[in-house]
Amino acid sequence: MKNKTNLKDPKMQKLSILKGPVYSLPILYYINELTIPGDIRSCHTTSVNRYALEFICRSRSQLKGMGINNFREIVHPEDLMFLKLSLKTTYPVGSVMTFTTTMRLKPYGQTNYRLFTCSKIVLETFSDGTVKKILVAATDITNIPLAGQLTVPTPDELVQLKNGRIYATITDREREVLRLIVNGMKSKEMAIRLLISIETVKKHRSSLIQKTYVKSVAALIAMAVRCWGY
Repeated sequence: MKNKTNLKDPKMQKLSILKGPVYSLPILYYINELTIPGDIRSCHTTSVNRYALEFICRSRSQLKGMGINNFREIVHPEDLMFLKLSLKTTYPVGSVMTFTTTMRLKPYGQTNYRLFTCSKIVLETFSDGTVKKILVAATDITNIPLAGQLTVPTPDELVQLKNGRIYATITDREREVLRLIVNGMKSKEMAIRLLISIETVKKHRSSLIQKTYVKSVAALIAMAVRCWGY
């Protein structure tokens, strides 16, 4: 006896959207899946509508072989950093979460980026709560003024927004450590000042570097001074 698809399942309803009339709408609809929790290198696009396929590449066979190169090809490098961060966000296991972001994307084979608002629905999570499968609907708003604005946000404004979101992930204790790092204090001195162990200080330093996606303490200090006024 064949298994029947449960059309009342909200996740199945979300997936079926790519097979209906929206298949031909001028909106990018695609589903991304990860095989390794939080690792964008394991992320690949598994389903698209016609508009998304033409935007990303030229054929389904080409899409299948792109993998991570798909994101490097069309997503602005600064927005790709935020995308990596979002894949590490945890959600209640089994929940269907919806959120909206703004990203700069460029069509396949072109050099200029366009501004998109992206509505995302988490369809499935790993056991640790990070994204496993996500549905995205991206609308081009490059030439559409946002509510209350005469123009769309500038690239600098988008960077500021993204940096603000990154800063929001840093805990109060990590911010204390960050301020002491900027002031040139060593791990042993910080441990004494904050009444914690050196190992704990090192964990906070590592966490800060991971959350900000920098490669060194010097880059972390530069980001703290430039972006957050430390």
